[in-house]
Amino acid sequence: MTKITDDTSALVSIGQLARDAGVSSRTIRYYEELGILPEPRRSAGGTRKYPQEYRGYVAAALALKDLGFRLDEIRPLARLAAGRQVSPHQRDTAAALVQDRIEALARQVIMLRRLHDSVCRPDAAAAVSAILGAAEMIAAPHDGGAG
Repeated sequence: MTKITDDTSALVSIGQLARDAGVSSRTIRYYEELGILPEPRRSAGGTRKYPQEYRGYVAAALALKDLGFRLDEIRPLARLAAGRQVSPHQRDTAAALVQDRIEALARQVIMLRRLHDSVCRPDAAAAVSAILGAAEMIAAPHDGGAG
């Protein structure tokens, strides 16, 4: 539910928040829509007004995005990254997302090392194309079921 407030002196506009965060106002609205950012307060005229701490939410979301998390994965992580309280279930979900990302990065490191060896040593047994083909298979692990 949107909070309407008359005291907006300590709050910033969407444009100011976006400038401070280095993103567009559209990005701020999109992050709100996805639930990455909590719904902001609104002035009596309906204008979005953001507390200073929202800069931390945006910074956390951008840092998580830089780490390779998809936007749908950022929502459960953003509360923790911004220092907010979470339930044990939310913490478990966040931990699973981080573990999955670590495992994906480990697979990428293996493939990059193989690719590096192949590129640096012309006598290497595995051709670049074979390594890249194997990378596609490793990047999308199967669950062992039908499919």
